[in-house]
Amino acid sequence: MPWPLATVLEFGLTVAATLAVTRRLGRRAHAFDTDEERATMRTLAFATQAVSTLRQGLTAKTAAKVLRSLVTQSAGLAAALYDSRQLLGFQASAGSRAEAHAKHLIQDGDEIRASLLTGRTQLVKLHSGEPAGDCPLRVAVVAPIVLEDRPVACLVTFHAGEPSPALLRITSDLAELLATQLRLQRADQQQAALVRSELRALRAQISPHFIYNTLATIASFVRTDPERARDLLTEFADFSRRAFSGPASEFTTLADELVYVNQYLTLEQARFGARLTVRYHIEPEVLSTVVPTLLVQPLVENAVKHGIERRPGNGTIVIEADDQDDECLITVRDDGDGFRAPLDLGEHPGALANINRRLNQIFGPAHGLEIESTPGAGTSVSVRIPKYRPGVKAS
Repeated sequence: MPWPLATVLEFGLTVAATLAVTRRLGRRAHAFDTDEERATMRTLAFATQAVSTLRQGLTAKTAAKVLRSLVTQSAGLAAALYDSRQLLGFQASAGSRAEAHAKHLIQDGDEIRASLLTGRTQLVKLHSGEPAGDCPLRVAVVAPIVLEDRPVACLVTFHAGEPSPALLRITSDLAELLATQLRLQRADQQQAALVRSELRALRAQISPHFIYNTLATIASFVRTDPERARDLLTEFADFSRRAFSGPASEFTTLADELVYVNQYLTLEQARFGARLTVRYHIEPEVLSTVVPTLLVQPLVENAVKHGIERRPGNGTIVIEADDQDDECLITVRDDGDGFRAPLDLGEHPGALANINRRLNQIFGPAHGLEIESTPGAGTSVSVRIPKYRPGVKAS
């Protein structure tokens, strides 16, 4: 699944931050001991682990997972993560005796959070005015984690003495790497919110006129054909449940989407009677293809509303799904009035523009809606859906 531009840029920042840490460690390799040389080799592995962990957000649980790897990357004796309110986690490096500092963390908190608010990497002296006991730590490096120009958390590395400029930069670069993952997590949340919003918008565009006409049609069968009225009422109840429940998954199978389409057309055929003929040409190989939710039904509703309903006499809607190697070609065709002027989906405010935008976001610009129309002969709307795309799956 293609990533949005913002996500691509953030991934570039991740790579840049990771390489920066690697370069810092690499340039100092001769001055470092063996553990820190090994830390250089583990930097990329740490970045990969941080990607998957911090995409869940920064919490005490995710901080604990990240710190286990991060403490070795920092070349410090221990590391901690704070948000603006509290300590999220503390991890001492193996064999360092730095775990003895755990009892001093409460005293550190106020000064570390004050350093966080400055938005700059700073040094904090430890154990000032209190006995150090058996704790070997004397200096903390506080590097802010900045989102949207605001420090929201900080990475703290702990050292036995004054850290070198290279170690300061390593801590700063690691904090930037963590910030990049949190930006990606926020981008994921915003993308999910956009999907839910667009699904709600598509559901909201189901015409009240359609609902009124359907209920009127069912009422007309109550006396003349009670059994059909009951069947239509059942179809309408299930259709309404699907249509007006909370946003479903972003994806579904073509088979499930066609069930929803068939319910809609069953209700419309009851209203139009012999005026509306529906034909399906669906190749079985594509029924399991994963498609964006509410992809086909709005196309069919558009064909009924702007094609069949406006045309005097009978009309036909054809729904096709063809197997074309690694793609599924879906086409909704009507023989209604059609139109002459090209439809600019970039300016069109309705369901078609919504669907086209979602297709572009998910599969790229080559997979938008293709619309052909001839006045007096009808309209055809097609879309090509890749059968297999990473990240695209029905829940």
